[in-house]
Amino acid sequence: MRLQPLLSSVKSQIREGLHRSTYWFYVKRYNQRPNLVLFLSDSNGQLVGNQAAIAEELSRRNISYESVLRAGLHIRRGFSEYRRLFRLLAQAPVVILDDYYPMIYRLTLRPGTELLQVWHASGAFKTMGFSRVGKPGGPSITSKSHRNYTSVIVSSPHIRHDWAEAFGVPIERVHATGIPRTDPFFNTEFVADSAARIRRDLQVPEQKKLILFAPTFRGNGQLTAHYNFDWINWKDLADQLGNEYIFGVKMHPFVSDKSAGIFEDERILDLSEFSDINGLLMATDILITDYSSVIFDFSLLGRPVIFFCPDLEDYVATRDFYYPFSDYTYGPVARSSA
Repeated sequence: MRLQPLLSSVKSQIREGLHRSTYWFYVKRYNQRPNLVLFLSDSNGQLVGNQAAIAEELSRRNISYESVLRAGLHIRRGFSEYRRLFRLLAQAPVVILDDYYPMIYRLTLRPGTELLQVWHASGAFKTMGFSRVGKPGGPSITSKSHRNYTSVIVSSPHIRHDWAEAFGVPIERVHATGIPRTDPFFNTEFVADSAARIRRDLQVPEQKKLILFAPTFRGNGQLTAHYNFDWINWKDLADQLGNEYIFGVKMHPFVSDKSAGIFEDERILDLSEFSDINGLLMATDILITDYSSVIFDFSLLGRPVIFFCPDLEDYVATRDFYYPFSDYTYGPVARSSA
């Protein structure tokens, strides 16, 4: 039983050593390319959220960028993709992440390289990173994860210290710039046009209201993410809503089983693969969520939210929040499907 952890540790050390030597091979072979920005993600196979908003602005300014993306940690990279990753990482003076990125934390980057974290979630809601030391799935206090960020952006000056704690970086590296992907929410004409477009795409009639159910995952991270679909009686829900509403479900991208039989009812839309989350929120009349940071984005629209939290006590005990949960809720808290 003790042999397996030892083998895993040895494999991890060999992999880290290989990554370091490969990176520095390319550093010695290639000079940095001025103004090159590199986007990296181990969570999405395309640029989304803050990365997409920044890339759009870079294009507007004629600044070149490259991206190396994969849809999850479970997806294996081929040899040619690894070569491209390390070559671009050696060449880029600016590297932008939007989530946890294990490989880069063990590297000592070329002097002068900026490593910018533009985390996909707004606000300081559920605890993360080093704020979870001692909790299930939390890191060791000696972990190297996150600590080499040269800059981190957050939504507000009031939460700079929370993010500095989460990432184990000096507060001077945490900048309250606002969140790039939320800029469109302040353009009322854009919001109206986007809502109309999305509702047409989803075939939601004008006289009906769209309810969006968008919970976060349960588990310690990307590889263990899940959701308990049994918390909801889906047929009863659809029956009681009647004809006035369209009910859409968008599960967290980390949850691999996103159906669990709930979409056998034609009155429930499967929106889990819908990539335009901003547009989807703009088209939504009522949001149902739980501990997802989507509450901060949706709050900009001033529309109703229901918090569906059947496991609140357990979630507080195992994950917890930066501030009391009641400080976040700007709508009713439901504890059961009924």
